[in-house]
Amino acid sequence: MTSTPTTPTTPVAVEPPVTAARTPLLEVKGLVVHYQVRGAGAVIRRRETVHAVDGVDLSLDTHQTLGLVGESGCGKSTTGRSVLLLERPTAGLIRFEGRDLTALSRRELNGLRRRMQIVFQDPVGSLNPRHTVGQLLREPLLVHHLVPKQRQRERVEELLDLVGLPTDAVSRFPHEFSGGQCQRIGIARALAAEPSFLVLDEPVSALDVSIQAQILQLLTDLQDRLGLSYLFIAHDLAVVGQMSDLVAVMYLGKIVEIAERDSLYARPHHPYTQGLFSAVPVPDPTLSRKHGDTVVAGEVPSSLAPPPGCRFNTRCPMARERCRTEEPPLDQVAPGHRVACHFADEAVRNNPFDVAPTVEV
Repeated sequence: MTSTPTTPTTPVAVEPPVTAARTPLLEVKGLVVHYQVRGAGAVIRRRETVHAVDGVDLSLDTHQTLGLVGESGCGKSTTGRSVLLLERPTAGLIRFEGRDLTALSRRELNGLRRRMQIVFQDPVGSLNPRHTVGQLLREPLLVHHLVPKQRQRERVEELLDLVGLPTDAVSRFPHEFSGGQCQRIGIARALAAEPSFLVLDEPVSALDVSIQAQILQLLTDLQDRLGLSYLFIAHDLAVVGQMSDLVAVMYLGKIVEIAERDSLYARPHHPYTQGLFSAVPVPDPTLSRKHGDTVVAGEVPSSLAPPPGCRFNTRCPMARERCRTEEPPLDQVAPGHRVACHFADEAVRNNPFDVAPTVEV
């Protein structure tokens, strides 16, 4: 019996599976927020434009915290409110969970709003003084039809327990609580809608230091427990460093530097970021004197008339003619580290403030 010879087969190359690009939970591109205001003219009150936010790009993944830091009036809170469409942007793209919020109808947007919530800076002023805590926490349940009426009391008590408040708080009014307790109520109200993303707008700046630590720990625990993502807005570098995975530095409506926290805190590239670190108080009197001589000089220019070129050029000790005429792009200087400065490499080599970061993370 003869066997038929077999022809060797050519192995078929198997292509590796195509991995889909990960979609960020939140993606902001070219965000612009301008306000029209009446100027103060002698005869005719002309309309002027406030450049609150001018071309901001941000990206945030699930279970991640992006810290947004800068001086008062730089546009941090406006950015946070615009992301939620509490302020209508003048231009730009805001995509949340893969959907462009700016293209949604009012009805579609209302259906998505419960996934995005905000915790305000003023814990007392953000709560309606005429409503009990039970009414405050029950309102999101009613608006979004989340819980049957017979289960609402139980859900309210669950929310109070989640933020560390006793269940007898249900029948009490906001004025009966301390500032820290009111902020816990504000957090519970935001969580009532079962969100995946929270804008935390200076959530601890109005609280005592000891209470700040408790609220920050609560926010960290809630993030781990519920898988939340945060846009954490603050001006305190130590607080931002404690809470954030990524940090964006904002100046006069623009992002000037953005990087992973450890990278930015270890080696800031932008002179403004370096100036912020130089202004952080330190307990050593010798270092304190040195810091006092190297803080950022001058005042933030008016957002009615931002300077041309780099917006920091009026206060930057490294400013040159190019800085006054050409706006620097937000370019990558290291993996995941982007800076808007024409002379970022030089700023790293020769820190114009001559002070290393002193904030521990």
